Order: sequence, then structure tokens, then C-alpha cells
Amino acid sequence: MPVLDKNDKDAVARYNEFVRNSPFTHAMQDMNWADVKNNWTSDYIYTEEDGNITAAMSVLGIKAVGEKTFLYAPRGPVSDFYDIDTTKRLIEEAKPLFEKYNAFLLRMDPCVKRDEELADRYRAEGFKFRADGTEIHSFSNPRYEIMLTIKDKTPDDIKAGFNSMTKRHIKASEKNGVVNRYGRSQEDIDIFFELHKEMADRQGITYRPKEYFERLVAAFPELRIYTSEYEGEIIGAMMGLPYGDRMWYVYGGTKTMRGAKVSPGYLLIWDLIRWGAELGLDYFNMGGTYSLDMEDGLFFFKHGFCKADDPFVWVGELDVVLDEGAYKEFISK
Repeated sequence: MPVLDKNDKDAVARYNEFVRNSPFTHAMQDMNWADVKNNWTSDYIYTEEDGNITAAMSVLGIKAVGEKTFLYAPRGPVSDFYDIDTTKRLIEEAKPLFEKYNAFLLRMDPCVKRDEELADRYRAEGFKFRADGTEIHSFSNPRYEIMLTIKDKTPDDIKAGFNSMTKRHIKASEKNGVVNRYGRSQEDIDIFFELHKEMADRQGITYRPKEYFERLVAAFPELRIYTSEYEGEIIGAMMGLPYGDRMWYVYGGTKTMRGAKVSPGYLLIWDLIRWGAELGLDYFNMGGTYSLDMEDGLFFFKHGFCKADDPFVWVGELDVVLDEGAYKEFISK
């Protein structure tokens, strides 16, 4: 039964090789993501033909309705989601987890563009599919993601696509002596966390503990923490992770605007974009949003960099419901 034996080093290496090189990969499907989400169970499902892995799925689990477990394949599966037979095979291979964890739901939410016809095809197979018409804040990961195409573009080409305000903020930061650097040390994590916490408190939103970010840095050796300094003060910090074909802006934290000229964050994002272009990646991923309204501050900020591309609206969530009562309770929360 193709449930990965995590104690078999050769099998783990083979699994990682497939996932990290698949065109359908995502950092949240990497085995190392489970090290970050260490309060969840983790199991890895795959299918194979002629001794070669053909599809994979990292499945995390957490008790969410009493003693019943929510199984989640974040941004999975690692396969062609239009190949419904392969998805069904992965679900079949995952069945031992249903009983093992007393699961009421297995959820997948791949980075596949909105396609109601595809959603209907899954519904016709007897699955629930949460897509158009679902309350936007109820998705496990944001359905909207703001990304910029950077493949085969020079920095000048990329910047030409920014809106005028974004370009002015970048120019002002450069002109007024803002200096960026990057690192991965404990000191960098400490600086990042304090800025992240300060920004969250200012906006009245929750934030993760410092240990979460320490695990994130440890799990992904490619991750960098960029920091901005202005007149001897650290005014911003952001985490960037190259994975698959894109540079992912993972988390950030900034102080408020300095003077009339320096707006923390803009030069940091610009450095992350240029790093992604230097690596030859296809996209810069500014992360999710729950609104596509220009009155929304987060979307307005991200759109300033990524207006050359329409927002990415993902297909939605495939729910394999195992206990209807527990499922209804879960989605009503």
C-alpha cells in the first residue's frame, strides 16, 4: 500500500525527488512543511506505475470536531488535477488514514485556476466541491492569490508593470538611503518576529509564535529573511522562499511610514522580486487575499506590484466527506 514509510531513507528520498521536481508541486506539499506544522499529524500518499511515482499527496491531520480528525492536503495533490482518475486513486490509497485518525474529512485545494466545469465533474463523481458561492473567508487557504509573471523579464521590464505609486515608493526608498540585507540567523528571526508582531498588533490581527518562524527557517534552507534599515533603524523584514517555479513572499512585518518619503516594505518586495528573476523563476507570489476590492488595503498594496497580471482565482476545495454530521459542524464554524 503506497503510504510512505518515513523510516525508509531511500523511499523518502525518492518521494522528495518526485514532489520537488513535479510541475504541480507546492511548498506546502513538501515533507518539510510538516516540520513547520508540528502540531498536525503527517502522512504521505503516492501512486506509482512501473516502479515510478506518478502522483503524491502530503496529508496533515488535526482534531477539529471533538475526537474526529480533519485531514488536509494543503495545496495538493501533486498531480494533474484534471486527471480525476488519478485523484480518485490517491483518495483510495489514503483510506487507511481515515480509520487510523477517526477522520471526518479529507480536503484538497490545489493551485488550479478557477474552473466550474472541473468542479462539476468532481461533483458528478459524488464529491463535495466548495467553489463559487462559498463564503470567501471559509476556505482553508485564500482562494485569491496575487502573483506576478517574471519569467524571461529584466528588472526594468518587471518594474514597468508596477503602478506609479509603487514605483515612487521604491525610488524614494533608494534615494533616501534605505539599505536592505538578508540572512537566516537567530538574530534575523528575532528582528523579523518583533516587526511582524508590531505590525499585527497595529492592525489588530493575530500572529504566530516565534517558534513557528524558527521552524520555518529550519525547514527550508533556501529561505531568506530580508531586512530594511533607514537612518540606523530596522523598519521592515520579509521572508522569501523560492520553491518550484515561483518566489513566495511568505511573511512580513514593517513599521509605519518614516517621514514623508520612506514607506517600509516596498524596497523589500522589490528585492524579493529581483531575487526570483535572478533565479530564473516564472512567478513572484505575493500570497493570498480575501478581497479583490481596491478599497482593501492589502489588495491595494499587492496589486501595485502585480497589476500586470490578473489575480489568480483558484478552483476551490475538493472535500471527501467521511462523516456528514461532523462535516456540517465543521463548515458551520
